[in-house]
Amino acid sequence: KQWYQRRVRGSYHSALFTNAIAKLRKLQYSEEKIEMLLEVSVLAAEAVTSEEVEGILTERAPEHFLDPILGTLMTEPVLLPSSRVIVERSVIAKHLLSDPIDPFNRQPLSMKDVQPDTRLRDEIAAWKRTELAKIQETNEN
Repeated sequence: KQWYQRRVRGSYHSALFTNAIAKLRKLQYSEEKIEMLLEVSVLAAEAVTSEEVEGILTERAPEHFLDPILGTLMTEPVLLPSSRVIVERSVIAKHLLSDPIDPFNRQPLSMKDVQPDTRLRDEIAAWKRTELAKIQETNEN
């Protein structure tokens, strides 16, 4: 699914799958191959929907729920002890692979130094559940 999210961004159109399936049937391809294409179509549609929802959540999120480096909604916020800045764990982990310093004050930093912010993590998770329920309710109406 993650592969599709990276590949279909901005290029997914359900009509392309519908047309391709109709042409395969016209050319008398096996139902097995047509079923495979249908599965790809469903995965692509789910990836686009997931990406759209994530974009909506990021737009609606309070500023302190967003990673200050990438601007993405955090799921595992951690505190950088020397700068006292909260960032997403995966973002700082990637940064530290190439540069073992705190990006906010240039002090030495390693992953063993970062501190999980469980209070903020739980706050973000609760907010996200509420927002997802609102999105789902809007889509049902």
